[in-house]
Amino acid sequence: MRLLVVETSSLVFSVAVCDGDRILSSFKSDDPARRSDLLTGLIEEALRGAGLTLAALDGLAVSIGPGSFTGLRVGVTTVKTLAWALKKKVLPVSTLEVIAHNLDSGVEPIGVFLDARKGKVYAALFSPDAEERLKRLSPDRLLPPEEALKQFPEGTVFVGDGLIRYRDLVNSLDGKEWSLAPESDWIPSADALCRIAAHRWPNGVLDDPHRLVPEYLYSKESDIVG
Repeated sequence: MRLLVVETSSLVFSVAVCDGDRILSSFKSDDPARRSDLLTGLIEEALRGAGLTLAALDGLAVSIGPGSFTGLRVGVTTVKTLAWALKKKVLPVSTLEVIAHNLDSGVEPIGVFLDARKGKVYAALFSPDAEERLKRLSPDRLLPPEEALKQFPEGTVFVGDGLIRYRDLVNSLDGKEWSLAPESDWIPSADALCRIAAHRWPNGVLDDPHRLVPEYLYSKESDIVG
C-alpha cells in the first residue's frame, strides 16, 4: 500500500511517501516561494526519494483542515487533481488529528489547541486506546479559547500553535493539572499523516476526488488564517 501524503494546513508544507507504516521519503519546507510551486517541488522530491512514480501509487492522503485557508486550498486542489488524473482514491484526515498524532503514545488525553485568529481556536480532544491508537473524543470545534479550555479534562496534554498566543491563559486556570507538549510537536506533519493512513487504509472513509473539499470551520469568505 504505497501512498503519497500531503500536509499544507500550516506555513510548513510537508509531503511523504509511505508503504504501509514505513515512511520511504519525507520532505518539508517553509520557503516563502509561491505555495503551489513549493508543493509541486516537494512532491517531486518525495517520489524521487522513494524511487516511485505517480502511477505506482495506490492512493493519496491529505490533511483537509482546519488551518491556513491558502495552504489548504493549495494542498487539497493539488491532491484532488492528481487523484482524478490517476483514478485513485483519497483518504481525507483532520488537521487536528494529524497534530495529535505527533505525540508519542501515552495514557493522557491530548488536547489540540490551534490558533484560528479573531480571538478563537480550533480545538479537539483525543485519547489513546488499548492498542495505543488515538481515539477521537470530540469533534473539531471553533471556539473562544476560554470556552475551548472547559472541554478538556484533568491531565490533558496540550499541543498546537494556539499555545503561543494563549499560553498564559492555559497556565492561569486554577484547579486543572495539565501539561504542554514540546513546541516541535505543534506543527502538523506528513509523517504523522502517514501513520494515520497506514492504520486507516483501506478501512477508512475514502473520498472520490470530486467530493474532496477543505474543512475550514470558518466560512470560506473569512480568509483570516493565511
